[in-house]
Amino acid sequence: MDLSGVHVPLITPFDSSGVVDTKSIAHLVEVMLANGLSGIVAAGTTGEAYALSFEERQTVIDTIRKQVNGRVPVLAGVGGMSTKEAVKQAQLAVELKCDGLMVAAPAYVLPTATELATHVTTVIAAAKIPTVLYDYPARTGVPFDEETLDLLADNEFVIGIKEASGDLDRIPMLTKRYAKRIEIVCGADADSPTFANAGVTSWIGGMANALPKAHFGIMNPDTREAAHAAVLPLLTHIESGRYIAKTKALMGLLGVPCAATRGPLAQLEADGVDTLHDLVAQAGEWAPSLV
Repeated sequence: MDLSGVHVPLITPFDSSGVVDTKSIAHLVEVMLANGLSGIVAAGTTGEAYALSFEERQTVIDTIRKQVNGRVPVLAGVGGMSTKEAVKQAQLAVELKCDGLMVAAPAYVLPTATELATHVTTVIAAAKIPTVLYDYPARTGVPFDEETLDLLADNEFVIGIKEASGDLDRIPMLTKRYAKRIEIVCGADADSPTFANAGVTSWIGGMANALPKAHFGIMNPDTREAAHAAVLPLLTHIESGRYIAKTKALMGLLGVPCAATRGPLAQLEADGVDTLHDLVAQAGEWAPSLV
């Protein structure tokens, strides 16, 4: 599977009753593709997958995959807190004909390096499709460290790692130690130029829901500096907290209303939306309307 370009972990829209809005999901897919996104992650962190029932997860992934209809790769997020649950999620992705998985460490569990590698290996064996590891220890509590990656690097289905640890010193280590075995995928917003300058050609970014033009601008060396400078205040503000609520509110400002979140997250308040509006104005051409 080709991981190059910008892939978006699609947000999940809810209607006024808090129900997954499949019509809006289909519309969002078309908006993302019209803006040039290279792939979609269904039921990822930005998609509030942790707050979905298994049946809702199935609905979300199935709606996205059918709407995409082979035009770009679709990865299904896997974030089960037990191996049994994660295997069930991975098998669902296969049943729904997804192109691959994005597998996170099980949150709250705190497995050892060997236990984490065994967990991931078991999940992959149940699906046997290309898999991107998702390293986000701030959310899961454990990293995909060298001991774990050494046990996974030669698995034929492990194709990449979304690096969202916040430790930029890992980039040269990953590049050297796992060259031609595990592709590095940018998992940062504000620090994305560091990845691009290191030769990383793939980015799975939650903010690509709202700022696809800026993401592609940052990936392009000719526009990297200008694009990053324009949206850095916006990226920094959103990364400072309430990421999903701010991302959804920002999308509304850019023409795609989808502000509702699922508890315990709350929808962004009016003053927060005003702040985003000001930051969008500062970003200028790099934060255009999505439609």
